[in-house]
Amino acid sequence: MVRQHHENVISNVNIGVRFYESIVDNNGYVPFHWHSSIELIYVMSGQLIFMFDGIAHTIQANQFIVIPSGVVHDVTNTANQALVLQIPLEFIEKYYDDPAKLNFNMEVDKPEAYQLVTELLNNLNRINHRQEPGYLFDFGSNLLQILRIVVLEFGEPYASENHNNTSGLKDIIIEINSHYAKPFTVNELAQQFGYNPSYLSRLFKKQIGITIIEYIYEIRLSKLYQDLISTDLPIKELMNNHGLTNERTTREMFKKMYGILPNQVRTKYQK
Repeated sequence: MVRQHHENVISNVNIGVRFYESIVDNNGYVPFHWHSSIELIYVMSGQLIFMFDGIAHTIQANQFIVIPSGVVHDVTNTANQALVLQIPLEFIEKYYDDPAKLNFNMEVDKPEAYQLVTELLNNLNRINHRQEPGYLFDFGSNLLQILRIVVLEFGEPYASENHNNTSGLKDIIIEINSHYAKPFTVNELAQQFGYNPSYLSRLFKKQIGITIIEYIYEIRLSKLYQDLISTDLPIKELMNNHGLTNERTTREMFKKMYGILPNQVRTKYQK
């Protein structure tokens, strides 16, 4: 069952941030969630696609993205290697007032600042791996440089109405994430959370970027994919376990999402 809707950052570096190198060997999907932190993800190889504010942001090798605090987003990935830096708001508040209202415009043409951030992130990784005596001094120095550049060069007040309004959809996202395998209809969700069905459909599509039904299928298909590569259970049984009762539709949507059919995934990973 998917449970991580809101992630409180648990620091793994003693100065109060979380930093790690992520290595993922297969395609995957992380359902919509949000953080009480500013998150930087630098892709070293492969590809990540982040959906937030109704827009898909594709990040390739040697690129990074900054996710604002509280923003509802999901992640679709190929096999990849990436660096993840999560900076809690209380850490940033020591240096910048009200960081919760920051957005980050990665479309601005500032190649020198962009390149410097990537170099500093790589420095963090080397420092963290070696952990030589006094390494936290060097880690902290590089971290503050990254934070200063990201906030002052790419930060701006959040003007998007989506940032303010997605909070109204968070309870619905939690419900779907927690019970993704059960039968869902837009009408039932609208009634449960006090929306007009047509309005809820438009609102979800506008703010999240996909329809409610598409989102439910994305979660179900991602869970099916993970079970295909990690279990030997029959494919039809796995489909039923994850609420995928229409085999034809499942195969079509699975191929659209992953580029191959479920039985091809099973054959590939068995080999």
